[in-house]
Amino acid sequence: MNPYILLALVIGWGASVAGAGWYGIGLGEGRIIAKQASDDKIRQETREAAQQGAADAIAKLKPVNTTIVQKTQREIRENTVYAECRVPASGVQLANQAITGRPAQPAGDQQLPAADAPKR
Repeated sequence: MNPYILLALVIGWGASVAGAGWYGIGLGEGRIIAKQASDDKIRQETREAAQQGAADAIAKLKPVNTTIVQKTQREIRENTVYAECRVPASGVQLANQAITGRPAQPAGDQQLPAADAPKR
Protein backbone atom coordinates (compact mmCIF):
# COMPACT_ATOMS: atom_id res chain seq x y z
CA MET A 1 0.00 0.00 0.00
CA ASN A 2 1.08 3.45 -0.70
CA PRO A 3 2.14 5.35 2.44
CA TYR A 4 0.50 8.51 1.16
CA ILE A 5 -2.88 6.83 0.95
CA LEU A 6 -2.43 5.44 4.44
CA LEU A 7 -1.40 8.86 5.69
CA ALA A 8 -4.44 10.44 3.98
CA LEU A 9 -6.75 7.87 5.61
CA VAL A 10 -5.30 8.55 9.07
CA ILE A 11 -5.59 12.30 8.57
CA GLY A 12 -9.16 11.90 7.27
CA TRP A 13 -10.07 9.66 10.20
CA GLY A 14 -8.54 12.14 12.68
CA ALA A 15 -10.37 15.01 11.03
CA SER A 16 -13.66 13.14 11.23
CA VAL A 17 -13.10 12.34 14.93
CA ALA A 18 -12.17 15.97 15.62
CA GLY A 19 -15.21 17.19 13.66
CA ALA A 20 -17.50 14.79 15.50
CA GLY A 21 -16.09 15.97 18.83
CA TRP A 22 -16.45 19.61 17.83
CA TYR A 23 -20.02 18.98 16.73
CA GLY A 24 -20.80 17.04 19.92
CA ILE A 25 -19.39 19.77 22.13
CA GLY A 26 -21.46 22.32 20.23
CA LEU A 27 -24.57 20.22 20.72
CA GLY A 28 -23.81 19.87 24.44
CA GLU A 29 -23.36 23.60 24.87
CA GLY A 30 -26.54 24.27 22.92
CA ARG A 31 -28.41 21.78 25.08
CA ILE A 32 -27.12 23.46 28.26
CA ILE A 33 -28.11 26.89 26.97
CA ALA A 34 -31.56 25.60 25.97
CA LYS A 35 -32.01 23.95 29.38
CA GLN A 36 -31.03 27.18 31.17
CA ALA A 37 -33.43 29.19 29.01
CA SER A 38 -36.20 26.70 29.77
CA ASP A 39 -35.48 26.90 33.52
CA ASP A 40 -35.47 30.71 33.38
CA LYS A 41 -38.78 30.71 31.53
CA ILE A 42 -40.34 28.32 34.07
CA ARG A 43 -39.08 30.49 36.95
CA GLN A 44 -40.49 33.62 35.33
CA GLU A 45 -43.88 31.99 34.69
CA THR A 46 -44.02 30.71 38.27
CA ARG A 47 -43.16 34.16 39.64
CA GLU A 48 -45.82 35.82 37.48
CA ALA A 49 -48.42 33.24 38.53
CA ALA A 50 -47.57 33.78 42.22
CA GLN A 51 -47.80 37.55 41.85
CA GLN A 52 -51.12 37.24 40.04
CA GLY A 53 -52.46 34.92 42.74
CA ALA A 54 -51.36 37.30 45.47
CA ALA A 55 -52.91 40.26 43.64
CA ASP A 56 -56.19 38.36 43.26
CA ALA A 57 -56.20 37.41 46.96
CA ILE A 58 -55.49 41.00 47.99
CA ALA A 59 -58.24 42.27 45.70
CA LYS A 60 -60.75 39.93 47.38
CA LEU A 61 -60.02 41.37 50.83
CA LYS A 62 -62.70 43.75 51.92
CA PRO A 63 -62.45 45.66 55.20
CA VAL A 64 -65.36 45.11 57.55
CA ASN A 65 -66.19 47.90 59.97
CA THR A 66 -68.33 46.72 62.84
CA THR A 67 -69.87 48.98 65.43
CA ILE A 68 -70.34 47.24 68.74
CA VAL A 69 -73.37 48.44 70.61
CA GLN A 70 -73.95 47.32 74.16
CA LYS A 71 -76.06 48.60 76.97
CA THR A 72 -74.14 50.39 79.64
CA GLN A 73 -74.21 48.57 82.92
CA ARG A 74 -74.14 50.62 86.05
CA GLU A 75 -73.19 49.34 89.38
CA ILE A 76 -74.10 51.39 92.37
CA ARG A 77 -72.28 50.65 95.56
CA GLU A 78 -72.97 52.21 98.85
CA ASN A 79 -69.93 52.85 100.93
CA THR A 80 -70.88 54.03 104.35
CA VAL A 81 -68.49 56.69 105.50
CA TYR A 82 -68.47 57.53 109.17
CA ALA A 83 -67.24 61.10 109.02
CA GLU A 84 -67.88 61.89 112.64
CA CYS A 85 -66.42 58.69 114.06
CA ARG A 86 -63.70 59.33 116.60
CA VAL A 87 -61.76 56.71 118.52
CA PRO A 88 -60.89 57.64 122.09
CA ALA A 89 -57.26 57.41 123.28
CA SER A 90 -58.01 54.18 125.14
CA GLY A 91 -59.27 52.61 121.90
CA VAL A 92 -56.08 53.61 120.07
CA GLN A 93 -54.01 52.10 122.92
CA LEU A 94 -55.96 48.85 122.72
CA ALA A 95 -55.52 48.72 118.92
CA ASN A 96 -51.77 49.36 119.20
CA GLN A 97 -51.51 46.69 121.89
CA ALA A 98 -53.32 44.20 119.65
CA ILE A 99 -51.07 44.98 116.69
CA THR A 100 -47.72 44.92 118.48
CA GLY A 101 -48.51 42.35 121.17
CA ARG A 102 -47.04 44.54 123.97
CA PRO A 103 -48.82 46.75 126.39
CA ALA A 104 -48.95 50.31 125.14
CA GLN A 105 -47.82 53.20 127.30
CA PRO A 106 -50.33 55.98 127.75
CA ALA A 107 -49.52 59.13 125.83
CA GLY A 108 -50.22 61.41 128.78
CA ASP A 109 -50.54 65.15 128.78
CA GLN A 110 -47.00 65.97 127.75
CA GLN A 111 -46.24 68.87 125.46
CA LEU A 112 -44.08 68.66 122.38
CA PRO A 113 -40.63 70.20 122.71
CA ALA A 114 -40.25 73.72 121.41
CA ALA A 115 -38.75 74.13 117.99
CA ASP A 116 -35.19 75.51 117.86
CA ALA A 117 -34.67 78.83 116.21
CA PRO A 118 -33.28 78.45 112.70
CA LYS A 119 -29.58 79.12 112.38
CA ARG A 120 -28.55 81.79 109.93
